[in-house]
Amino acid sequence: MTALVPGLRAAAEDVAERTLACPVTIWGFGVGGMLSGLVRAGLVLGRPAYVERVADLVGPSLAAAPAATDHLIAVEALQALRAARPDVVIDDACARWTDAVVTAGRRVPGGPRVHRPDLQRWSSTIWVDCMHTDGPGLAALGRPDDAVAYATEYAVVLQRDDGLFHHGFDVDTGRGNGVAWGRGQCWALLGLVDTLHAVADDQLHRRLQRLVEALVRHEDGGQWHTVVDDPAAPIENSVAAYVAYGLARAIRYGLVGDEYLPVVDRAFDATMHGLDDGGLEVSEATPVGDAANYVTRASAVYPWGQAPVLHAVLDRIEQEGNR
Repeated sequence: MTALVPGLRAAAEDVAERTLACPVTIWGFGVGGMLSGLVRAGLVLGRPAYVERVADLVGPSLAAAPAATDHLIAVEALQALRAARPDVVIDDACARWTDAVVTAGRRVPGGPRVHRPDLQRWSSTIWVDCMHTDGPGLAALGRPDDAVAYATEYAVVLQRDDGLFHHGFDVDTGRGNGVAWGRGQCWALLGLVDTLHAVADDQLHRRLQRLVEALVRHEDGGQWHTVVDDPAAPIENSVAAYVAYGLARAIRYGLVGDEYLPVVDRAFDATMHGLDDGGLEVSEATPVGDAANYVTRASAVYPWGQAPVLHAVLDRIEQEGNR
């Protein structure tokens, strides 16, 4: 990989401090990576206040009553917090998450589970976003067979023939929305990598390889567009950050080859150059829609953009320390 960027530790502290300032919804898509990143930063950088902040943020929800959004409880963040703070009790929240995921209904027999049938607009929609929560969460909680089953049923309907993923799929019509949303490719990437790191599966491994090959085909100088296969769409900074983090993990776990290291380096360099006072400007929360819906999103500094930057920088720090 490229030489260690001068001042990388200082950069990590800047990113962590900017991350602390982000508005947080417990629980929302992309928040788990932010929380686990702050816990990790607290340990690596010797900043226990970061860990305490995470404990404060999630504390009210740990023993809360079941809610419709329980499927978004970030298992990996809770486990990271408990490893750093063994006194934090996460069992009830993890049980609520498991119940919400495994009892999710199927509108179509044999089809994938729908997390929010209570929301009229999304009652028949599944999101690629769920790939980074369901498979990895089930694997982390000791349910490897369920992890593979969930990752597979989503990937089967979401992955296109070109290796990229639809953002959404309607189980009633049996059709994907046709848009290869940039950050959505990263949710699929993270989900496949973390699931396969826990339990081997040849089919999912082939799907990961196809996704990585597709992302490489659409790279634009270490960056990617908000609609990955549309070069006229705006650049979406979060994609490079997640590639720098997620693809590096895939290489480290032996899931893809070292030939992708230059891709990781270019994505990391682009991400670092995109930082402004520790913040990476990325697109706002994006609902499933047609292509025009993705190219007009506002941008700012959000938890789902800070998370991969923080993890990627911490990876580099730890790698340097292990040399």
